Amino acid sequence: MKKPLLTRKVCLIVLVVCVVLIAAFRVFFADALAESELMRSLISDDDYRPAILNTLVMDALGSVVFVCMTVYMGYRVWGIKKPWMRSLLFGLPALAVAVNNAPIIGLATGNAYITDPVGGVLIMLAYCLAIGTFEEFAFRGLFFMMILESRRKSTKQIFWTTAISSAVFGLVHLVNIAVGANPGATLLQVGYSFLIGGMCAIVLLKTGSIWYCVLLHTVYDIGGTILYVGGGVRWDALTVTITAVLGVAVAVFMAISLLRIKPENIAFLFPEKQTSAVNDENE
Repeated sequence: MKKPLLTRKVCLIVLVVCVVLIAAFRVFFADALAESELMRSLISDDDYRPAILNTLVMDALGSVVFVCMTVYMGYRVWGIKKPWMRSLLFGLPALAVAVNNAPIIGLATGNAYITDPVGGVLIMLAYCLAIGTFEEFAFRGLFFMMILESRRKSTKQIFWTTAISSAVFGLVHLVNIAVGANPGATLLQVGYSFLIGGMCAIVLLKTGSIWYCVLLHTVYDIGGTILYVGGGVRWDALTVTITAVLGVAVAVFMAISLLRIKPENIAFLFPEKQTSAVNDENE
């Protein structure tokens, strides 16, 4: 048996170091950095600035922990399943949903706009990348894969494992209410997070790439937060119509694709010893 690339001791050390760094940042540096002249010049929104800095640092460090844990578990989610072109093409409908989350029509017509300097926009992009990496490795790279290890003996099990893990991902966002978020907006976030979580899980099953999921999640979040460094109108009649039609079409496509996945189609995602054990049980 091959030794894991990262030992349990190394993973524990990484976890402790990241937790200490997160705590130190929150206690000693977060508020001072958020109110510094440099950050005020880059991000004009007084409410958004401290939130983006806290999330950026914590999710970046948290991403390190979950990447290490995914490596330790031995899940094969790092590349693109062959044939590469077919895998890449499969994710294009999901990418269309992610891109469409941006106020494209508003930006094109001038009804939406970006006002903060380039530095502020770059911080926003890094913020979205940190969230995308953290949440995809935590929920798809580890949580989803850990459940799927023992619940992938049939198409029905794969379907319900995907649905349940996506529901958990959506419900986790209820914690935002505890930190002052609007309950109505949070419930809406729970709903679309469930759908985005399911979409990313199916893309992972079909392509074998956690990085494709990170890309989709990051692009989606960029579209949702772009007006934090600007202003204007996000939703208009045409945008709502396109979003509804595209969302339904992609949801149907993803659901059909999920129902066609068989246990042998996803065996490549797991270490050989786990795959062999599942195959023995199925015989």
